[in-house]
Amino acid sequence: MDVPQVLAEAAVKVAQQLNVDAILALTETGKNCEFFTKMNLTDRSGKPIKLIVATPNPDAYRRLSAQGSFHCLKLTARPHDRDRQAHHAITCGLQEGVIHPGDRVICLTGNGFADFSDSFFYTEVNEEISLANFLESNPVIASTVEISLELAKGGPDGKPLGASFVVGDTKAVLRLSRQLMINPFRSYSVNIKDRRQWDLLKKYAFFDGAFIIDDAGVVVAAQRYLNANVPVEIPPGLGTRHLAVAAITAATRARGITVSGENGVVRIFEKGKILAKIDPGSRIIESLNPST
Repeated sequence: MDVPQVLAEAAVKVAQQLNVDAILALTETGKNCEFFTKMNLTDRSGKPIKLIVATPNPDAYRRLSAQGSFHCLKLTARPHDRDRQAHHAITCGLQEGVIHPGDRVICLTGNGFADFSDSFFYTEVNEEISLANFLESNPVIASTVEISLELAKGGPDGKPLGASFVVGDTKAVLRLSRQLMINPFRSYSVNIKDRRQWDLLKKYAFFDGAFIIDDAGVVVAAQRYLNANVPVEIPPGLGTRHLAVAAITAATRARGITVSGENGVVRIFEKGKILAKIDPGSRIIESLNPST
């Protein structure tokens, strides 16, 4: 029995009965979504049912987007929990304008592994603000997380490149930090949203200190020593990089992103707390309580 195919057929039948607006399927390569292209995606009144595919895989996103037979969403990361998978993709769809408040949606999710849909459910979309919405709606944060995940893959020696980024509230951040070496970006216009400039940024990730990025994504400085003297608490085992980023986000309105030099885990900070961590291999995002 082909479970993804059976679930796809069942999802379409339920969607037709409930007159839903869209079917949203999470995928890794698109394989578990091929079944939909051969089905009649209209409800009982003849109204088309929108097919939306969401993936965290950049290669799959480019390929699926080029097909043009359905809407494709690029996710920065994918939660492991099935409900959170769907909510994450829905908030991205809201930002992209392919899903709207009040839409009735059938969501197909899986167990966190590539292309194995194992459940679906019906939901009516609301505008609840979530971590996923925060991540997907801010292109500077999303780009910073994306390059952080690439740094987590490792340098020439295969070890993750530990790094830290501080985004926003630039004037306050600069007041609470100092240069370890000459700022290599002082006379250059480099924007973290421009993937063509990432190779340059990766070179400076080998050096100590944080990258400072403004709200528009411009890299204001690198090799910056963060010196916010604010008491914060971070989980045991995390080093000075995480402590410094937590402190600077507690002292300013900036957000922080760190890459662990030990295991490549990417963490997102705000107001001195860790909002979430992302596993660099699976790109699964885990929302954290302030006390975690």
